[in-house]
Amino acid sequence: MPFPVVLHVYDLTRGMARQMSASLLGRQIEGVWHTGVFVYGKEYFFGGGIQAIHPSFVVSTYGQPVQVVQLGETEVPPEEFASFLQEISPRFTAATYNLLSHNCNNFSNEVAQFLLGSGIPQHILDLPNEVLSTPMGAMFRPMIENMQAEMARSVQSNSDVTPPSTAFQSFPSSISTATATPAGTPAKPLTSYVKPVVSGSGDLHFDRILASLQSNHTLSASDIAALTRLGAVSTSSSPIDPTDRSTWWSVVAGALANSSATFSALCLLRVVLLAEITSNTAESIAAINDVLDTIVHRCEQASDLPSAHRILYLSVLINGLVAPSTAPFLDTHAARFLPFVWSTWHAATIVPTQAALSAAVVFNVSRRVQPASADDMVQFTIVGGCAEVLDVYASTVAIDVQAVERLVAGLGLLIKQCPAARSLAVEVGLVQVLSRLKPKTAATSCGGITSEVLALI
Repeated sequence: MPFPVVLHVYDLTRGMARQMSASLLGRQIEGVWHTGVFVYGKEYFFGGGIQAIHPSFVVSTYGQPVQVVQLGETEVPPEEFASFLQEISPRFTAATYNLLSHNCNNFSNEVAQFLLGSGIPQHILDLPNEVLSTPMGAMFRPMIENMQAEMARSVQSNSDVTPPSTAFQSFPSSISTATATPAGTPAKPLTSYVKPVVSGSGDLHFDRILASLQSNHTLSASDIAALTRLGAVSTSSSPIDPTDRSTWWSVVAGALANSSATFSALCLLRVVLLAEITSNTAESIAAINDVLDTIVHRCEQASDLPSAHRILYLSVLINGLVAPSTAPFLDTHAARFLPFVWSTWHAATIVPTQAALSAAVVFNVSRRVQPASADDMVQFTIVGGCAEVLDVYASTVAIDVQAVERLVAGLGLLIKQCPAARSLAVEVGLVQVLSRLKPKTAATSCGGITSEVLALI
């Protein structure tokens, strides 16, 4: 069932920009925009944290939207959207808000990218920085910042969650989050990165997944019964019934073969892999390699995937590299899917959620490489990719700490396990890259490991 996605655009200056901009700024602007995304019956926006309230309460603070933009329709279920918000919530807090560079419009753009694969109109994203960074435009800043504070107070009294600013922040992220290192907290050494990253929880509302699968794919009564039992197994270490396990993989294989069921198939596969991880089942069955080969092949062919699909493919790779029954296959075929992973950073706009997941794939691959069986192409792809991406972060004003930490940790583990990777790191210029990156990570959770890996090279 498709869900309409609508962008509500408000003027933070309540008409003052339109009246005064020509004389004060030397150019006419219609407003300074605040945006929220209306979907699933609520308006989602960033202000003092991620908020989700009825649009009527937004109107009471900002007035009626000056624009209502129909962005499109999404097939993403509400539960998957909630999981997405949980994962990005550490980056959208009162402490991270910046009126010029990390504001409500950036949040709306990221939400639209996830739901639809395309962002909000570029002129909305560009306007705050273009106008408010000018000397005359700066006069608007105190008023707008007061409006944002008023909005946060208004939301606290109207939201169905208390406090609303922690509506999503109160939930643990399904991917562990890197944060700034508090004063006095010792930096994490490379030896502390022993656990793989695992994506998602098993509680993905099977009623929704089953309903979606049934609308596009025929399921028998025994299939449904086996899938219903999957939720409990994926969150505990209970033994897996062999018949159920065979059914899960068969259903995934069949759903992947149906192009209209791809999203549901990937959601299901991520949870099946969680069950494989928690039960520590190493035995392979015929359908597993067929499913994994399909996933790897699609990663090889992927070009303009919707953001939600790309995120799920990355999540599947993350969990597949951890499950004992699937990791050996993905180890063997890492050179096939790693270009897809690195392509995350080749996009015109790098989506932080995708960057964090892509870095997690690199980390999980790196920690599994063994000297005796190390693939030269995989080593080169990891080292070369790290050099290219970390160079980008070293050249930016603000870094994505979570992605950088995973990339640097994975690189360090690879160099420690495979001495040949060290010479590759020298050849591709990682000494220079990490040296430039080091000052930017000094006050973050990855400051210590950046220095440690630099010393290894």
